[in-house]
Amino acid sequence: MRILVTKANPASPEVLKLCSRHVAQNSEIEKLVKEILLNVKKGGLEAAIGYAKKYDGLAKNSLKISAAEIKKAASKIDSKLKNALKQAIENVKVFHKKQIEKSWSFRGGDGEILGQRIRPLKRVGLYVPGGAGVYPSTLIMNAVPAIVAGVRELVVVSPIKGGLHSSIAFVLQELGIKEVYHIGGAQAIGLLAYGANKTAPVDKIVGPGNAFAAFAKKEVFGTVDIDMIAGPSEIAVLADSTANPEWVAADMLSQAEHGSGFEASVCVTDSPAFAKKLANCIAEQVKASPKREILEKSLGAYGRIFIAKNMNAAVEIVNKIAPEHLEIVAKNQDELEKLVENAGAIFVGAYSSEPVGDYFAGPNHVLPTNGTARFASPLGVYDFLKRTSIIRYSKKALQKNAESIAEIANSEGFYHHARAIITRNSQKR
Repeated sequence: MRILVTKANPASPEVLKLCSRHVAQNSEIEKLVKEILLNVKKGGLEAAIGYAKKYDGLAKNSLKISAAEIKKAASKIDSKLKNALKQAIENVKVFHKKQIEKSWSFRGGDGEILGQRIRPLKRVGLYVPGGAGVYPSTLIMNAVPAIVAGVRELVVVSPIKGGLHSSIAFVLQELGIKEVYHIGGAQAIGLLAYGANKTAPVDKIVGPGNAFAAFAKKEVFGTVDIDMIAGPSEIAVLADSTANPEWVAADMLSQAEHGSGFEASVCVTDSPAFAKKLANCIAEQVKASPKREILEKSLGAYGRIFIAKNMNAAVEIVNKIAPEHLEIVAKNQDELEKLVENAGAIFVGAYSSEPVGDYFAGPNHVLPTNGTARFASPLGVYDFLKRTSIIRYSKKALQKNAESIAEIANSEGFYHHARAIITRNSQKR
């Protein structure tokens, strides 16, 4: 296995290639998704069930998974996994409770009261992938911040092929989520966005999915809110000569194994000697891996080791890439961490391996991808809140500011905006 090792700066072609990395749009998928969404919107529950039978392995005439089914599946969970998931849930709750926002207001000098009321969304849909694998961590990371925010109704949809897995069932039970539907892909997104029969539409849809679900989320945005359009996973590692090349190699492969072929696994270093050692470690670990074919495909496309002139220049490359996950393993790691402007999550130190954040530490693992860390943030409690401005103007404040308000309104050509103010100011009560 050969991984590209090259000298680089933020403007290097290989760096720019990573910055433009994306999964090509598929016109056939787009056409089918639009058709499915339209049919679910028009045909309701009957159409949704039909698609679930066709694509998701549904074998009955009901999408709803009963409380008895959840309880039965949850009872089969391995005790060690059960304890690990319970602790992970607790860690994620503790972290996200720090993000709670409260309503606020203040009184101005003329008696006016201004403020903002913060309330949770009422009903949220959680998409949990279930075709290619089982991901209880995804359910935890999407559900817990919504619960902490105070969302009253959580609806889970999943293409549960092969039956409801014990780990998913246990997390559903542990979090008190009772509304669960056996449906995935675009049809699940349509069900959440438009509702059907007694299934009410949601206010927001969160959670990653396949290309069909991702495009469907994009299509229904505006009818409902969404979290983001998740792209292929990515990791960048800032490492100097003090880093352990075997550990860095293992962390890079942790993202390359996802399987789409578009994952990016990047290391930026100032040490040519370390770069050579790292490349050798990656080759050895890939050769011994049961996922060798997947790793070779991903690393061959977007596996890179960049050699920068110094570590400050290495940070500049990372800021250009704006990676989903960034590890910093260097003797001056604290100073380097302060220079990072663009990253979804930063893992500082040799023991802060990326999977620590994926599963257990507490911060959310739903992170901006494809360079969107330049402007986007991890999923959090704030994503499940809405803010309403409160304006209580006093007579004194209106009289004091009426002329200025009307002047601005007239300058924009809004006669009746100005009249609404002047009328009040000219009449005495």
